[in-house]
Amino acid sequence: MSEKFYQLSPEKRLEKMTTDESLQRFFLARQSSEMPDLIENYVADFKLPEGVLPDLTVNEKHYRVPMVVEEPSVVAAAANGARMVALGGGFQEEGQSQALVGGQLLFLDADLDALGEYIEANEAAIFETAALAKPSLVARGDGLKKVDFRIIDQRHSVLELSVQSGKAMGANAVNTILEAVKDVMAPFSEKLVGAILTNAGHGAEVSVSAQLPVEIVGGIKAAERIVSLSEFGKVDSDRAVTENKGIFNGLSAVLLATGNDYRAVEAAGHAFASQSGHYQSLSSWQLSADQKFLQGRLTLPLNIGILGGAIGALPMAQKNLELMGNPTVAELKAIMLSVGLANNLAALKAVSGKGIQEGHMRMQARALAIQVGASGSEVNRVADRLAKEKTIDEKTATRILGEERQHDA
Repeated sequence: MSEKFYQLSPEKRLEKMTTDESLQRFFLARQSSEMPDLIENYVADFKLPEGVLPDLTVNEKHYRVPMVVEEPSVVAAAANGARMVALGGGFQEEGQSQALVGGQLLFLDADLDALGEYIEANEAAIFETAALAKPSLVARGDGLKKVDFRIIDQRHSVLELSVQSGKAMGANAVNTILEAVKDVMAPFSEKLVGAILTNAGHGAEVSVSAQLPVEIVGGIKAAERIVSLSEFGKVDSDRAVTENKGIFNGLSAVLLATGNDYRAVEAAGHAFASQSGHYQSLSSWQLSADQKFLQGRLTLPLNIGILGGAIGALPMAQKNLELMGNPTVAELKAIMLSVGLANNLAALKAVSGKGIQEGHMRMQARALAIQVGASGSEVNRVADRLAKEKTIDEKTATRILGEERQHDA
């Protein structure tokens, strides 16, 4: 009996997919011993560049922050925003973050009164079952903390569990607890559609703030333009989408570098941005009452971890946490949000000032220089000349590289 595709070795998968030897050699050269068991049907590692934000000040502590991202200007923008905020004292975390992950048992067409009464009468059994399902969580002081019954409409209702996950993101723990609690809800099993965690992050909201003298951004007029642009993100959803994308440019780059689930965080963030019924920017900027300071704030749900899952399986994620000084979960949350707000500030300053295109074109020129074969000192030389050209494209970059090499010969 022949092996199924997922049962094949990475090498045999490549053989099965293509007879092009050069393509096979390309993928074979990019295989590693670390990644094959992380995903199904592995064939190779897809690499992204990692940069470092060299100095981020959060709660008066300084951090080096690794960022994994393919967009040229993201790390530069984060560094610029972090530098400006540092001149005003750095970022501050507001309140105490919670490591809460939600789980849902979803019921369809259940007798709502009977279901509600049953849950209330069996709440102790639900907590006991959850504790037995994950005793290690309880031993650390974590585990199930809250049970709620929510009626969505006459047909749909939800039993919601809030689990304190500790140092791990907690997805597997929550799903394990939900499977166990299904037994407690056996009398309503025919009405139970499914049991699964939710990435919404209710109760796991985190906030960071920044305050900097208006002179740092170019004076009161420049600060007023930043505030006005920020206001557009509150009233126009199209502007809000772009602004939030800029926030996640930085935040998701740190999520990736630390092995966390950037997709879950982004989904929760976009849902949180829509909680008023109108999609809005996650950040806000305003002037202080005396108009001497520009004040910013960013809030969103953040379920992350510093161990378990991909973090434990990816050596780079572990080393990146070490590079950051092995922050606690709460510290890492504040760091991530601060990077997001730093990117947001840099983008708002650029868009409300000279415009964002100039900086993007400089970084695009570097990418094009590398794309056409420039290396070493050639990259900056080609990029510098390319950025001054009317047409910035591969043909122009190729011509400039040829001229530079002819000059060096």
